[in-house]
Amino acid sequence: MAILHIKKRLTTLNMVAIDSEPLTVGRGKNNRLIIPEEYFSREHFSLYQEDEIFILEIFSKKGIILNQKALKDGGYKIKHGDIIEIGEYEFLFLDKNEFGHQDTIDFKTNNKNHLSKEPFYFIQIIDNRQSSFRLFKKELKQYIGEHLVEFNSDKIKISKYEFEIKKYPHSFEVDGVKYLIFDSTYASSFFKKHHFYGFWSISDEIISQYIYIWISAHSDFSIFIHGETGAGKDVMARALHKISGRKGNFVPLNCASIPENLWESELFGHTKGSFTGAEQSRNGAFQEADGGTIFLDEIADMPFEQQAKLLRVLETSKVKKLGSDKEERVNVRVIAATHKNIFDLVQQGRFREDLFHRIYVFPIKIPPLRDRKEDVILYANMFLSQMNEKMGGKKELSQTALDSLKEYLWPGNVRELKNTIERAYLISADDTIQSEAIHFFGWKKHIPSKLDDIINQAILNTLIKNSFNRKESYEELGISRTKLYRWMDEQKDNLLKGFKYD
Repeated sequence: MAILHIKKRLTTLNMVAIDSEPLTVGRGKNNRLIIPEEYFSREHFSLYQEDEIFILEIFSKKGIILNQKALKDGGYKIKHGDIIEIGEYEFLFLDKNEFGHQDTIDFKTNNKNHLSKEPFYFIQIIDNRQSSFRLFKKELKQYIGEHLVEFNSDKIKISKYEFEIKKYPHSFEVDGVKYLIFDSTYASSFFKKHHFYGFWSISDEIISQYIYIWISAHSDFSIFIHGETGAGKDVMARALHKISGRKGNFVPLNCASIPENLWESELFGHTKGSFTGAEQSRNGAFQEADGGTIFLDEIADMPFEQQAKLLRVLETSKVKKLGSDKEERVNVRVIAATHKNIFDLVQQGRFREDLFHRIYVFPIKIPPLRDRKEDVILYANMFLSQMNEKMGGKKELSQTALDSLKEYLWPGNVRELKNTIERAYLISADDTIQSEAIHFFGWKKHIPSKLDDIINQAILNTLIKNSFNRKESYEELGISRTKLYRWMDEQKDNLLKGFKYD
Protein backbone atom coordinates (compact mmCIF):
# COMPACT_ATOMS: atom_id res chain seq x y z
CA MET A 1 0.00 0.00 0.00
CA ALA A 2 1.05 3.61 -0.55
CA ILE A 3 -0.01 7.09 0.52
CA LEU A 4 -0.98 10.14 -1.56
CA HIS A 5 -0.41 13.32 0.44
CA ILE A 6 -2.49 16.24 -0.88
CA LYS A 7 -1.75 19.95 -0.53
CA LYS A 8 -3.25 23.11 -1.98
CA ARG A 9 -0.71 25.91 -1.98
CA LEU A 10 0.87 25.26 1.43
CA THR A 11 -2.24 23.87 3.12
CA THR A 12 -2.29 20.16 3.90
CA LEU A 13 -5.72 18.84 2.95
CA ASN A 14 -5.62 15.09 3.35
CA MET A 15 -3.75 11.84 2.96
CA VAL A 16 -5.34 9.05 0.97
CA ALA A 17 -4.39 5.38 1.05
CA ILE A 18 -3.73 3.72 -2.30
CA ASP A 19 -4.88 0.15 -1.69
CA SER A 20 -6.18 -2.68 -3.86
CA GLU A 21 -8.62 -0.38 -5.66
CA PRO A 22 -7.28 2.26 -8.11
CA LEU A 23 -7.38 5.78 -6.74
CA THR A 24 -9.12 7.94 -9.32
CA VAL A 25 -8.88 11.72 -9.06
CA GLY A 26 -10.99 14.37 -10.80
CA ARG A 27 -14.03 16.62 -10.42
CA GLY A 28 -16.53 13.98 -11.53
CA LYS A 29 -18.75 12.45 -8.82
CA ASN A 30 -17.63 8.87 -9.60
CA ASN A 31 -14.01 9.45 -8.55
CA ARG A 32 -12.71 8.15 -5.22
CA LEU A 33 -11.06 11.54 -4.66
CA ILE A 34 -13.22 14.44 -5.87
CA ILE A 35 -11.63 17.86 -6.41
CA PRO A 36 -14.26 20.32 -7.72
CA GLU A 37 -11.92 22.75 -9.49
CA GLU A 38 -12.51 23.85 -13.08
CA TYR A 39 -8.95 23.09 -14.15
CA PHE A 40 -9.45 19.40 -13.20
CA SER A 41 -11.04 17.16 -15.80
CA ARG A 42 -13.97 14.97 -14.84
CA GLU A 43 -11.49 12.07 -14.57
CA HIS A 44 -7.99 13.55 -14.47
CA PHE A 45 -5.69 10.71 -13.40
CA SER A 46 -5.54 7.49 -11.41
CA LEU A 47 -2.95 5.66 -9.31
CA TYR A 48 -2.87 1.89 -8.95
CA GLN A 49 -0.47 -0.93 -8.14
CA GLU A 50 0.60 -3.52 -10.68
CA ASP A 51 2.70 -6.26 -9.07
CA GLU A 52 5.38 -4.30 -7.16
CA ILE A 53 5.10 -1.19 -9.34
CA PHE A 54 2.80 1.81 -8.95
CA ILE A 55 1.36 3.29 -12.14
CA LEU A 56 0.20 6.86 -12.76
CA GLU A 57 -2.33 6.90 -15.59
CA ILE A 58 -3.28 10.31 -17.05
CA PHE A 59 -6.71 10.56 -18.69
CA SER A 60 -6.97 14.33 -19.14
CA LYS A 61 -5.71 16.11 -22.25
CA LYS A 62 -4.69 18.93 -19.91
CA GLY A 63 -1.97 16.66 -18.56
CA ILE A 64 -0.08 17.07 -15.29
CA ILE A 65 3.33 18.19 -14.05
CA LEU A 66 5.40 15.35 -12.58
CA ASN A 67 8.59 16.40 -10.79
CA GLN A 68 8.46 19.76 -12.60
CA LYS A 69 8.12 18.08 -16.03
CA ALA A 70 4.91 18.38 -18.08
CA LEU A 71 3.35 15.04 -19.09
CA LYS A 72 0.42 14.31 -21.42
CA ASP A 73 -2.08 11.44 -21.34
CA GLY A 74 -0.66 7.94 -20.93
CA GLY A 75 0.76 5.61 -18.28
CA TYR A 76 3.93 6.25 -16.25
CA LYS A 77 5.78 4.44 -13.47
CA ILE A 78 5.75 6.44 -10.23
CA LYS A 79 8.10 6.08 -7.28
CA HIS A 80 8.43 7.19 -3.67
CA GLY A 81 8.87 10.96 -3.36
CA ASP A 82 7.41 11.86 -6.77
CA ILE A 83 5.39 15.09 -6.83
CA ILE A 84 2.35 15.64 -9.07
CA GLU A 85 1.18 19.22 -9.63
CA ILE A 86 -2.15 20.37 -11.07
CA GLY A 87 -2.99 24.04 -10.70
CA GLU A 88 -2.73 24.98 -7.03
CA TYR A 89 -2.71 21.33 -5.92
CA GLU A 90 0.34 19.25 -5.08
CA PHE A 91 0.24 15.47 -4.62
CA LEU A 92 3.19 13.76 -2.90
CA PHE A 93 3.41 10.02 -3.52
CA LEU A 94 4.76 7.99 -0.57
CA ASP A 95 5.49 4.29 -1.05
CA LYS A 96 5.29 2.52 2.33
CA ASN A 97 7.83 -0.04 1.12
CA GLU A 98 10.42 2.75 1.07
CA PHE A 99 9.93 3.59 4.76
CA GLY A 100 12.10 0.65 5.81
CA HIS A 101 12.48 0.20 9.55
CA GLN A 102 10.81 3.49 10.40
CA ASP A 103 7.30 4.01 11.73
CA THR A 104 4.30 2.88 9.74
CA ILE A 105 1.68 5.36 8.65
CA ASP A 106 -1.81 4.44 7.53
CA PHE A 107 -4.27 7.21 6.77
CA LYS A 108 -7.75 5.91 6.05
CA THR A 109 -10.40 7.81 4.12
CA ASN A 110 -13.91 6.99 3.06
CA ASN A 111 -14.83 6.08 -0.49
CA LYS A 112 -15.69 9.05 -2.75
CA ASN A 113 -13.92 11.32 -0.28
CA HIS A 114 -14.51 15.06 -0.75
CA LEU A 115 -11.82 17.47 0.33
CA SER A 116 -13.31 19.78 2.93
CA LYS A 117 -12.52 21.91 5.97
CA GLU A 118 -14.64 19.80 8.32
CA PRO A 119 -13.01 18.86 11.64
CA PHE A 120 -11.29 15.51 11.65
CA TYR A 121 -9.64 13.28 14.24
CA PHE A 122 -6.68 11.01 14.39
CA ILE A 123 -5.41 8.24 16.62
CA GLN A 124 -1.74 7.70 17.38
CA ILE A 125 -1.08 4.05 18.20
CA ILE A 126 2.14 3.17 20.03
CA ASP A 127 2.95 -0.53 19.99
CA ASN A 128 6.40 -2.01 20.73
CA ARG A 129 7.93 1.49 20.55
CA GLN A 130 6.62 1.90 17.00
CA SER A 131 3.90 4.43 16.27
CA SER A 132 1.34 4.81 13.53
CA PHE A 133 -1.45 7.25 12.75
CA ARG A 134 -5.02 6.67 11.63
CA LEU A 135 -6.82 9.67 10.21
CA PHE A 136 -10.63 9.69 10.06
CA LYS A 137 -13.66 11.94 10.04
CA LYS A 138 -16.47 11.92 12.62
CA GLU A 139 -17.03 8.16 12.72
CA LEU A 140 -14.75 5.16 12.47
CA LYS A 141 -15.25 1.41 12.39
CA GLN A 142 -12.24 -0.64 11.38
CA TYR A 143 -9.68 -3.14 12.65
CA ILE A 144 -6.45 -1.92 14.22
CA GLY A 145 -4.33 -5.01 14.67
CA GLU A 146 -6.67 -7.66 16.09
CA HIS A 147 -9.02 -5.11 17.67
CA LEU A 148 -12.24 -3.80 16.19
CA VAL A 149 -12.35 -0.05 16.81
CA GLU A 150 -15.63 1.88 16.87
CA PHE A 151 -15.46 5.63 17.31
CA ASN A 152 -17.55 8.78 17.34
CA SER A 153 -16.63 12.15 18.78
CA ASP A 154 -18.06 11.22 22.22
CA LYS A 155 -16.71 7.74 22.88
CA ILE A 156 -14.47 5.00 21.57
CA LYS A 157 -14.84 1.23 21.90
CA ILE A 158 -11.96 -1.17 21.37
CA SER A 159 -13.04 -4.81 21.62
CA LYS A 160 -14.72 -5.11 25.05
CA TYR A 161 -13.28 -1.84 26.34
CA GLU A 162 -15.24 1.40 26.05
CA PHE A 163 -14.03 4.90 26.93
CA GLU A 164 -15.92 8.16 27.16
CA ILE A 165 -14.10 11.12 25.58
CA LYS A 166 -14.74 14.35 27.45
CA LYS A 167 -11.87 16.38 26.03
CA TYR A 168 -8.99 16.05 23.57
CA PRO A 169 -6.31 14.79 23.61
CA HIS A 170 -7.51 11.57 25.26
CA SER A 171 -5.07 8.75 26.05
CA PHE A 172 -5.63 5.19 27.24
CA GLU A 173 -4.06 1.72 27.02
CA VAL A 174 -5.51 -1.61 25.88
CA ASP A 175 -3.55 -4.89 26.11
CA GLY A 176 -0.21 -3.09 26.31
CA VAL A 177 -0.92 -0.85 23.31
CA LYS A 178 -1.11 2.89 23.98
CA TYR A 179 -3.59 5.09 22.13
CA LEU A 180 -3.77 8.87 21.85
CA ILE A 181 -6.78 10.55 20.23
CA PHE A 182 -6.96 14.23 19.33
CA ASP A 183 -8.91 16.44 16.96
CA SER A 184 -7.75 18.75 14.20
CA THR A 185 -8.03 21.87 16.37
CA TYR A 186 -5.71 20.54 19.06
CA ALA A 187 -2.43 21.08 17.19
CA SER A 188 -3.22 24.73 16.42
CA SER A 189 -4.26 25.47 20.01
CA PHE A 190 -1.13 23.75 21.28
CA PHE A 191 1.13 25.82 19.03
CA LYS A 192 -0.58 29.07 20.04
CA LYS A 193 -0.22 28.22 23.71
CA HIS A 194 3.45 27.33 23.45
CA HIS A 195 4.29 29.85 20.68
CA PHE A 196 5.46 26.82 18.72
CA TYR A 197 8.60 26.66 20.90
CA GLY A 198 10.10 29.82 19.45
CA PHE A 199 8.81 29.64 15.88
CA TRP A 200 6.35 32.52 16.05
CA SER A 201 3.95 33.21 13.20
CA ILE A 202 0.52 34.65 12.51
CA SER A 203 0.88 33.96 8.79
CA ASP A 204 -1.86 31.84 7.22
CA GLU A 205 0.81 29.96 5.26
CA ILE A 206 2.46 28.76 8.49
CA ILE A 207 -0.73 28.23 10.52
CA SER A 208 -2.18 26.10 7.71
CA GLN A 209 0.71 23.65 8.15
CA TYR A 210 0.26 23.14 11.90
CA ILE A 211 -1.66 19.86 11.66
CA TYR A 212 0.84 18.54 9.13
CA ILE A 213 3.78 19.62 11.33
CA TRP A 214 2.14 18.05 14.38
CA ILE A 215 1.72 14.69 12.66
CA SER A 216 5.27 14.67 11.30
CA ALA A 217 6.76 15.65 14.69
CA HIS A 218 5.07 12.74 16.48
CA SER A 219 6.29 10.13 14.03
CA ASP A 220 9.84 8.87 13.52
CA PHE A 221 9.83 9.73 9.83
CA SER A 222 12.54 11.95 8.38
CA ILE A 223 11.54 15.58 7.90
CA PHE A 224 12.87 17.86 5.19
CA ILE A 225 12.67 21.64 5.69
CA HIS A 226 12.78 24.02 2.72
CA GLY A 227 13.59 27.65 3.45
CA GLU A 228 15.83 30.54 2.52
CA THR A 229 18.82 31.51 4.64
CA GLY A 230 17.66 33.15 7.85
CA ALA A 231 14.00 32.07 7.46
CA GLY A 232 14.04 29.95 10.64
CA LYS A 233 14.94 26.39 9.60
CA ASP A 234 17.01 25.82 12.76
CA VAL A 235 14.23 27.17 15.01
CA MET A 236 11.67 24.98 13.23
CA ALA A 237 13.87 21.89 13.66
CA ARG A 238 14.29 22.56 17.40
CA ALA A 239 10.53 23.01 17.73
CA LEU A 240 9.88 19.68 15.99
CA HIS A 241 12.29 17.96 18.37
CA LYS A 242 10.57 19.44 21.45
CA ILE A 243 7.09 18.53 20.20
CA SER A 244 8.19 14.96 19.40
CA GLY A 245 8.91 14.20 23.05
CA ARG A 246 12.13 12.37 22.17
CA LYS A 247 14.30 12.14 25.29
CA GLY A 248 17.71 12.30 23.61
CA ASN A 249 19.69 15.35 22.53
CA PHE A 250 19.01 17.73 19.67
CA VAL A 251 22.29 17.80 17.72
CA PRO A 252 22.62 20.40 14.93
CA LEU A 253 25.23 19.94 12.21
CA ASN A 254 25.90 22.51 9.49
CA CYS A 255 26.91 20.50 6.44
CA ALA A 256 28.30 23.58 4.67
CA SER A 257 30.94 24.24 7.34
CA ILE A 258 32.56 20.81 7.79
CA PRO A 259 36.02 20.33 6.18
CA GLU A 260 35.94 17.45 3.72
CA ASN A 261 38.58 15.41 5.60
CA LEU A 262 36.58 15.58 8.87
CA TRP A 263 33.18 14.49 7.60
CA GLU A 264 33.27 10.87 8.76
CA SER A 265 34.65 11.83 12.18
CA GLU A 266 32.00 14.55 12.69
CA LEU A 267 29.13 12.24 11.75
CA PHE A 268 30.21 8.89 13.20
CA GLY A 269 33.11 9.64 15.58
CA HIS A 270 36.63 8.19 15.66
CA THR A 271 38.90 6.00 17.80
CA LYS A 272 42.15 7.04 19.39
CA GLY A 273 44.98 7.03 16.85
CA SER A 274 42.68 6.57 13.83
CA PHE A 275 44.31 9.58 12.16
CA THR A 276 46.96 12.19 12.93
CA GLY A 277 45.77 14.34 15.82
CA ALA A 278 43.21 11.81 17.11
CA GLU A 279 44.60 11.71 20.64
CA GLN A 280 41.48 10.16 22.15
CA SER A 281 38.27 8.45 21.04
CA ARG A 282 35.31 10.71 20.29
CA ASN A 283 31.63 10.20 19.59
CA GLY A 284 30.16 11.64 16.40
CA ALA A 285 26.90 13.53 15.92
CA PHE A 286 24.86 10.32 15.54
CA GLN A 287 26.06 8.88 18.85
CA GLU A 288 25.44 12.22 20.58
CA ALA A 289 21.89 12.29 19.17
CA ASP A 290 21.04 8.70 20.17
CA GLY A 291 17.43 8.71 21.37
CA GLY A 292 16.97 12.22 20.03
CA THR A 293 17.22 14.22 16.82
CA ILE A 294 20.05 15.10 14.45
CA PHE A 295 19.55 18.23 12.36
CA LEU A 296 21.52 18.18 9.10
CA ASP A 297 21.36 21.83 8.01
CA GLU A 298 22.33 22.65 4.40
CA ILE A 299 22.42 18.95 3.56
CA ALA A 300 22.71 19.82 -0.15
CA ASP A 301 26.35 20.76 0.57
CA MET A 302 27.23 17.26 1.79
CA PRO A 303 29.95 15.65 -0.42
CA PHE A 304 28.65 12.93 -2.72
CA GLU A 305 30.86 10.23 -1.16
CA GLN A 306 29.56 11.01 2.33
CA GLN A 307 25.96 10.84 1.12
CA ALA A 308 26.39 7.10 0.52
CA LYS A 309 27.68 6.59 4.07
CA LEU A 310 24.79 8.58 5.51
CA LEU A 311 22.32 6.50 3.48
CA ARG A 312 23.72 3.29 4.93
CA VAL A 313 23.28 4.58 8.49
CA LEU A 314 19.67 5.58 7.78
CA GLU A 315 18.96 2.13 6.33
CA THR A 316 20.62 0.09 9.11
CA SER A 317 20.44 2.41 12.16
CA LYS A 318 24.06 1.47 12.82
CA VAL A 319 27.23 3.61 12.84
CA LYS A 320 30.89 2.67 12.87
CA LYS A 321 33.55 4.99 14.23
CA LEU A 322 36.49 5.87 12.03
CA GLY A 323 39.24 3.36 12.84
CA SER A 324 36.88 0.81 14.41
CA ASP A 325 35.40 -2.47 13.15
CA LYS A 326 32.57 -2.41 15.70
CA GLU A 327 29.11 -1.16 14.73
CA GLU A 328 26.93 0.68 17.24
CA ARG A 329 23.14 0.78 17.01
CA VAL A 330 21.58 4.25 17.26
CA ASN A 331 17.99 5.46 17.48
CA VAL A 332 18.09 8.84 15.77
CA ARG A 333 15.40 10.91 14.08
CA VAL A 334 16.75 12.88 11.11
CA ILE A 335 15.65 16.39 10.16
CA ALA A 336 17.37 17.79 7.06
CA ALA A 337 17.20 21.28 5.56
CA THR A 338 18.55 23.36 2.71
CA HIS A 339 17.95 26.71 1.00
CA LYS A 340 18.83 25.16 -2.38
CA ASN A 341 16.53 23.47 -4.89
CA ILE A 342 17.04 19.84 -3.90
CA PHE A 343 15.02 18.56 -6.89
CA ASP A 344 17.40 20.24 -9.36
CA LEU A 345 20.43 18.80 -7.55
CA VAL A 346 18.98 15.28 -7.78
CA GLN A 347 18.27 15.68 -11.51
CA GLN A 348 21.79 17.05 -12.07
CA GLY A 349 23.30 14.05 -10.30
CA ARG A 350 24.80 16.20 -7.54
CA PHE A 351 22.65 14.66 -4.80
CA ARG A 352 21.92 10.95 -4.50
CA GLU A 353 18.38 10.06 -5.52
CA ASP A 354 18.19 7.13 -3.07
CA LEU A 355 19.22 9.39 -0.18
CA PHE A 356 16.69 12.00 -1.30
CA HIS A 357 13.86 9.47 -1.09
CA ARG A 358 15.04 8.38 2.35
CA ILE A 359 15.05 11.88 3.88
CA TYR A 360 12.21 13.51 1.89
CA VAL A 361 9.26 11.89 3.67
CA PHE A 362 7.64 14.86 5.42
CA PRO A 363 8.57 18.08 3.58
CA ILE A 364 7.89 21.40 5.35
CA LYS A 365 8.27 24.72 3.57
CA ILE A 366 9.00 27.92 5.47
CA PRO A 367 7.94 30.85 3.28
CA PRO A 368 10.37 33.80 3.10
CA LEU A 369 9.59 36.78 5.30
CA ARG A 370 8.68 38.95 2.29
CA ASP A 371 5.75 36.57 1.63
CA ARG A 372 4.39 36.80 5.20
CA LYS A 373 4.28 40.53 5.85
CA GLU A 374 2.08 40.10 8.92
CA ASP A 375 5.00 38.37 10.64
CA VAL A 376 7.35 41.32 10.05
CA ILE A 377 5.68 43.50 12.70
CA LEU A 378 5.20 40.49 15.01
CA TYR A 379 8.92 39.73 14.98
CA ALA A 380 9.96 43.39 15.05
CA ASN A 381 8.01 44.00 18.26
CA MET A 382 9.28 40.76 19.75
CA PHE A 383 12.93 41.68 19.09
CA LEU A 384 12.27 45.19 20.39
CA SER A 385 10.84 43.76 23.63
CA GLN A 386 13.92 41.59 24.02
CA MET A 387 16.17 44.63 23.61
CA ASN A 388 14.10 46.64 26.13
CA GLU A 389 14.45 43.83 28.65
CA LYS A 390 18.18 43.47 27.99
CA MET A 391 18.96 47.21 28.06
CA GLY A 392 16.36 48.28 30.63
CA GLY A 393 14.66 50.66 28.16
CA LYS A 394 11.12 51.43 27.02
CA LYS A 395 11.60 52.12 23.33
CA GLU A 396 8.91 51.67 20.68
CA LEU A 397 8.70 51.86 16.90
CA SER A 398 7.07 54.85 15.19
CA GLN A 399 4.49 54.31 12.47
CA THR A 400 6.96 55.47 9.79
CA ALA A 401 9.50 52.95 11.07
CA LEU A 402 6.88 50.19 10.94
CA ASP A 403 5.96 51.20 7.38
CA SER A 404 9.63 51.02 6.34
CA LEU A 405 9.91 47.53 7.79
CA LYS A 406 6.79 46.32 5.95
CA GLU A 407 7.94 47.67 2.57
CA TYR A 408 11.39 46.06 2.63
CA LEU A 409 12.08 42.74 0.86
CA TRP A 410 14.14 41.11 3.65
CA PRO A 411 16.65 39.04 1.65
CA GLY A 412 18.16 37.91 4.97
CA ASN A 413 14.72 37.02 6.38
CA VAL A 414 14.13 36.87 10.16
CA ARG A 415 17.85 36.95 10.95
CA GLU A 416 18.26 40.23 9.05
CA LEU A 417 15.16 41.70 10.74
CA LYS A 418 16.61 40.90 14.18
CA ASN A 419 19.90 42.62 13.30
CA THR A 420 18.03 45.64 11.91
CA ILE A 421 15.96 46.12 15.09
CA GLU A 422 18.96 45.73 17.37
CA ARG A 423 20.97 48.21 15.30
CA ALA A 424 18.10 50.75 15.26
CA TYR A 425 17.66 50.38 19.02
CA LEU A 426 21.31 51.17 19.73
CA ILE A 427 21.64 54.21 17.44
CA SER A 428 18.28 55.77 18.37
CA ALA A 429 18.63 58.45 21.09
CA ASP A 430 14.87 58.79 21.68
CA ASP A 431 12.37 56.32 23.13
CA THR A 432 10.50 56.38 19.80
CA ILE A 433 12.54 54.80 17.01
CA GLN A 434 12.03 56.75 13.78
CA SER A 435 12.45 55.47 10.21
CA GLU A 436 15.79 57.33 9.95
CA ALA A 437 17.25 54.78 12.40
CA ILE A 438 16.14 51.84 10.22
CA HIS A 439 19.13 51.08 7.98
CA PHE A 440 18.83 48.34 5.40
CA PHE A 441 21.71 46.46 3.80
CA GLY A 442 19.94 44.72 0.93
CA TRP A 443 17.66 45.60 -1.99
CA LYS A 444 14.89 48.17 -2.12
CA LYS A 445 11.35 47.07 -2.90
CA HIS A 446 11.22 48.56 -6.42
CA ILE A 447 13.86 48.69 -9.13
CA PRO A 448 13.61 51.89 -11.24
CA SER A 449 14.70 50.58 -14.59
CA LYS A 450 13.66 50.80 -18.24
CA LEU A 451 13.92 47.02 -18.51
CA ASP A 452 10.75 45.03 -18.33
CA ASP A 453 9.54 44.88 -14.71
CA ILE A 454 8.81 41.17 -14.91
CA ILE A 455 12.39 40.32 -15.97
CA ASN A 456 13.82 42.52 -13.24
CA GLN A 457 11.59 41.01 -10.60
CA ALA A 458 12.44 37.45 -11.69
CA ILE A 459 16.19 38.14 -11.48
CA LEU A 460 15.84 39.90 -8.15
CA ASN A 461 13.69 37.14 -6.62
CA THR A 462 16.22 34.50 -7.71
CA LEU A 463 19.10 36.46 -6.18
CA ILE A 464 17.24 36.86 -2.90
CA LYS A 465 16.24 33.19 -2.80
CA ASN A 466 19.87 32.16 -3.27
CA SER A 467 21.13 34.64 -0.65
CA PHE A 468 22.77 36.65 -3.47
CA ASN A 469 25.00 33.74 -4.46
CA ARG A 470 25.66 34.75 -8.06
CA LYS A 471 26.77 31.33 -9.34
CA GLU A 472 23.62 29.58 -8.08
CA SER A 473 21.47 32.43 -9.42
CA TYR A 474 22.72 32.55 -13.01
CA GLU A 475 22.59 28.73 -13.21
CA GLU A 476 18.99 28.71 -11.97
CA LEU A 477 18.00 31.56 -14.30
CA GLY A 478 19.64 29.83 -17.25
CA ILE A 479 21.64 32.91 -18.24
CA SER A 480 25.35 33.52 -18.58
CA ARG A 481 27.54 34.70 -15.76
CA THR A 482 28.39 37.83 -17.74
CA LYS A 483 24.73 38.73 -18.30
CA LEU A 484 23.89 38.52 -14.59
CA TYR A 485 26.96 40.57 -13.61
CA ARG A 486 26.07 43.21 -16.21
CA TRP A 487 22.50 43.40 -14.89
CA MET A 488 23.73 43.80 -11.31
CA ASP A 489 26.13 46.52 -12.41
CA GLU A 490 23.31 48.38 -14.16
CA GLN A 491 21.26 48.18 -10.95
CA LYS A 492 24.08 49.27 -8.64
CA ASP A 493 22.29 52.53 -7.78
CA ASN A 494 19.60 50.41 -6.15
CA LEU A 495 22.10 48.43 -4.15
CA LEU A 496 22.03 50.09 -0.77
CA LYS A 497 25.24 51.21 0.82
CA GLY A 498 26.88 48.56 2.95
CA PHE A 499 25.75 45.47 1.02
CA LYS A 500 28.57 43.19 -0.14
CA TYR A 501 28.48 40.61 -2.91
CA ASP A 502 29.16 37.00 -1.98
